Amino acid sequence: MAINGDYGFGTSFALTAGKNYPMSRITTAILMLVAFTTAIAQQKVDASLIIKKINEGQAVSYENTIIEGDLDFNHLDNSEREHSPFDWFNANNTIESTVQKSIRFVGCTFTGDVIAYENEEWDNDTFIAHFRGDVIFQDCLFKGKAAFKYSEFARLADFSGSTFNRDVNFKYAEFSEAPTFAKVQFKDDVDFKYTEFPRGTSFERASFQGFANFKYAKFRTPLNISQIAFDGHEDFKYTEVDGRSFTSYLISKRDH
Repeated sequence: MAINGDYGFGTSFALTAGKNYPMSRITTAILMLVAFTTAIAQQKVDASLIIKKINEGQAVSYENTIIEGDLDFNHLDNSEREHSPFDWFNANNTIESTVQKSIRFVGCTFTGDVIAYENEEWDNDTFIAHFRGDVIFQDCLFKGKAAFKYSEFARLADFSGSTFNRDVNFKYAEFSEAPTFAKVQFKDDVDFKYTEFPRGTSFERASFQGFANFKYAKFRTPLNISQIAFDGHEDFKYTEVDGRSFTSYLISKRDH
């Protein structure tokens, strides 16, 4: 077996079976190969470049990438300001942006916040981002906060296998297709209050370590909550599944 190549470290090497090489030389070659592989796997991109692509109307797709800085969907070029007809002084405005194409992140790390909702208290402006294409965040690590309050997801929303280290907000979010939060780890508080989930939603093997707020949320069956785990506190007050209480749903599921 032979491993040949110039791996960008200023050295070419070849290891060929049948020849004796000092162990130190073999070890160095292996370490160089590992370093090269790691460098490829850990490519970095600034969040502003992703927003630039979205503004240009492109779909975005990244794998095994470190996204540096806040990924802010709230200030796209297509942002529109909605004035309240009852606000004569325009003191309370909603500015909405729309991500028109699909976004896909697999095995990525987000070093900053992922922002699709923000309220600026000093001028009462509220920023909301909506998504018209698929929204894929599979096996990702969110080191900062994630906010999708009031966001509308017109197609698939897949957060499966991801880890959220800080607060997550999906309050009032609207899903046209069943979202999947399978195997997601919520390490801090998460808010799904008033969220309505379509048929087929999955929280299979999801874990909640902080406060999980599902108050007033509505689910429709089939619903997959197999092996879901709550290690913190949770609130399912007024939560419904097919129009009945969440507690009644759990009891009927247990009886079957």
